[in-house]
Amino acid sequence: MALISGIDTVYYRVCNMNAAIAFYEGVLGLTLKNRAGNDWAEFTIGNSELALEGELATRPHQGGATVVFHTEDIDALDATLVANNALKRDVEDLEHSKLLEFYDPDGNRLIAMQASA
Repeated sequence: MALISGIDTVYYRVCNMNAAIAFYEGVLGLTLKNRAGNDWAEFTIGNSELALEGELATRPHQGGATVVFHTEDIDALDATLVANNALKRDVEDLEHSKLLEFYDPDGNRLIAMQASA
């Protein structure tokens, strides 16, 4: 029997909860499930959760987890990130998928992948 059976929550520490929620909800279109002031926020993504932990930091706390999102339309996501002035890299065309690396307002790295047709 495996000791680990799945992922419960992935979370990032952020120093500006309002800006972070605006990005994840407003730019990426995720649904905010729960918010506890500037201390904690949770988004539901399919059967998983992404959470944000508020921090008293005066600058972004980079590093930690990397979330890989599944997307059906990586080009639309890329255009949305451009329209919202999000920091991102170019879409990479891999052998069996397309990959897009981008960053939230605190500099946390995010990846979106689309399976090739």
